[in-house]
Amino acid sequence: MRKLLFLSTLLSTSLSALVSIAPVDIGSNVGFSGTIGGEMGSKSGNTNTSGYALGTRLQYDEGSNYLTWGTFAYNYGKSNSTKNEDKLYTHIRFIHALYEDDWCSELFLQSEQDKFKSINNRSLAGADVRWRVFNSTKLGKGYIGVGAFKEEVFYTLSSINPNENNTRLNSYITYTENFTEFSKLSYIGYYQPKLSDGSDYITSQNIELIVPIFEKLNLLLTALYLYDSHPAVGVKKEDIQYKTSFTWKF
Repeated sequence: MRKLLFLSTLLSTSLSALVSIAPVDIGSNVGFSGTIGGEMGSKSGNTNTSGYALGTRLQYDEGSNYLTWGTFAYNYGKSNSTKNEDKLYTHIRFIHALYEDDWCSELFLQSEQDKFKSINNRSLAGADVRWRVFNSTKLGKGYIGVGAFKEEVFYTLSSINPNENNTRLNSYITYTENFTEFSKLSYIGYYQPKLSDGSDYITSQNIELIVPIFEKLNLLLTALYLYDSHPAVGVKKEDIQYKTSFTWKF
C-alpha cells in the first residue's frame, strides 16, 4: 500500500514527458537502444487538475565513428477544465567522431510547438563541435560545445508577434556522473544569443537525476530554469519547472 501511495504521489506531482539531457559518447552503448516514458494524473478539490505526458528516445550507436539519436515528447494539461499546457517537441542529433573520442562534430534538427508561449512552430537546424574536457571515474565527464543554428519562429498571432528568422550562437557546457552502474546525475547549461543582436538571447539551466527502481524501470527527476530575454508579447521571460517521470529502457 505504501508503495502504491508513493507512486501515485509522484505521478500527480508533475506532468512532463521524457527528454533526457545526459550526454552520450560514441561506443558507450553499441547498437539500437531506447527509452520510453509517460505520465497520467489528476487532482480534485479546491483545484481540479488533469493531464498526461508521453515521451520516447531512440538511439543507434555505430560503435567507433558515429552515433545518432532522436527524441519526441508531448505534454497536455488542464486546470479547472481550462487547458494550461499543450507542448510538442522533437529533436534529432547526429554525432561524428573527429579526434581521439574527445572531439566530435554534431548536426541537429529541432521542431517544437508551445501554445502557451504563443509559438505555433519553432524549427531550427544547426551544427557544433563538442569537446570532452575531462573523463574521470572519480569526477565524471565534462563537455563544452560551440556552434550555431538557423531558427524560424511562427507565432500564433503574427499581427502581435511578427514571425522571426534568426541565426543564433549555440554554446553549452554539460556534466554527468554515474553514482552506480545505473544512477546518473547530469547538468547542461545553454547560452544562445542572436548573432545580429547580443541583447536577444536564450539561456537555460537543467539538472537531471536518474535513479533505478526495478530492473529497467527508472525514476527521472529534473529541474529546469529557462530565460528568454525577448519572448512573445504577454509571455513571461522566466520559466521554472520541476519534473518527476518514470522511464523504461530497452
